[in-house]
Amino acid sequence: MRRLEPKPVARVWGGSALGFGPGVGEVWLAEAPLLVKLLDPADWLSVQVHPPHPYAQRVEGKPGKYEAWYVLSPGEIVYGFARRVSREEVRRRAEEGTLDAVLNRMRVVPGQVVYLPAGVVHALGPGTRVYEVQTPSDLTYRLYDYGRPRELHLEKALAVALFEPTPLPAWTPEPVMGGERLLRTPYFALYRFPLQGRLRLRAPAPLLLTLLEGEARLSGEGLTPPATFLLEPGEEVRLEGEGLLLGASPEGA
Repeated sequence: MRRLEPKPVARVWGGSALGFGPGVGEVWLAEAPLLVKLLDPADWLSVQVHPPHPYAQRVEGKPGKYEAWYVLSPGEIVYGFARRVSREEVRRRAEEGTLDAVLNRMRVVPGQVVYLPAGVVHALGPGTRVYEVQTPSDLTYRLYDYGRPRELHLEKALAVALFEPTPLPAWTPEPVMGGERLLRTPYFALYRFPLQGRLRLRAPAPLLLTLLEGEARLSGEGLTPPATFLLEPGEEVRLEGEGLLLGASPEGA
């Protein structure tokens, strides 16, 4: 078992709710075997899309990106398009600043899981804090950035985006030892473990474990959010306290 140190990252859209000072939009909790973050936006993130593995390998020489959000605070997100659109319309609207008119905006609530496979155009709205798990790649194509002076990747984004409404998948939690599996994809699985007194976990595969709420003790050491550990397959951990932990394992384990 290895404890991982959080890495705060300043972003132009960053808020101040993560406990690392104003403007810190992301806290990277782990970079392998999965990239796991906390996100706190004070403003809209760019409207963006991630490439699938085949395109990314061919064009960028590295893997693509698939991710999911576990919502921590209520707010609004963009998830795909509100209607079927053409590549030409999206290009025109992105260039003239009217892309919002065709985006699918939706409200999300704490505890909700949002799966974002490659190709789904998306954005995170102000105040919508999330725990994010993704394949270990930070490859992002910005389609539209609300006028901020950052690089866009319009042609690449248009090459990989899905141009029709994409239903948000619904997931039924599955009981697992000590908690529940919230999401299983070909790339990773997401778990939730309530801590109510004592919790014993045995990792069947590499497991990134993060204390998100409350306080815990591990081998006599006091833990506070966002304490994060990497458990190797077969390792066992015993926690005491009150709170909530999320776990992420690669390859749908």
